[in-house]
Amino acid sequence: MKDGKVMTFWVRPAGARVLPPAKEVLPGVLEAFYQVFPEYHGSLTCIQSPRLPRYVFVCAGPGCNGLLPPAGRYLQALLERAFPGAEVRPYGKAWLEASR
Repeated sequence: MKDGKVMTFWVRPAGARVLPPAKEVLPGVLEAFYQVFPEYHGSLTCIQSPRLPRYVFVCAGPGCNGLLPPAGRYLQALLERAFPGAEVRPYGKAWLEASR
C-alpha cells in the first residue's frame, strides 16, 4: 500500500494467539500518530471484534478520504510496534502521482 491512500488497517494476531484489548494500546498509538500528523486529528476510528482472535480495525472516519502514503506508513509502523508479531494489513485506494 506504499503508493495508495490507506482507508483501513486490519490487525490480525499470528497463529492461534489473541490480540490484547485495543483500548489499552490504541490511545497511545493514536496520540503518537496525531503528534506527527495533526492534520488527521480525530479522523480515525478504531474497533475491535468481540470474538476471538479479537481483530483490530483502524479506519478513516467520515470526512477523511484516506491517509496519504507517508501517514499510512507511519501508522502501520506504530501498529506493528503496538501489536508485536501481529500482521498489520493496509487496505485503501489508488493514489496517483499526479494527484500530489
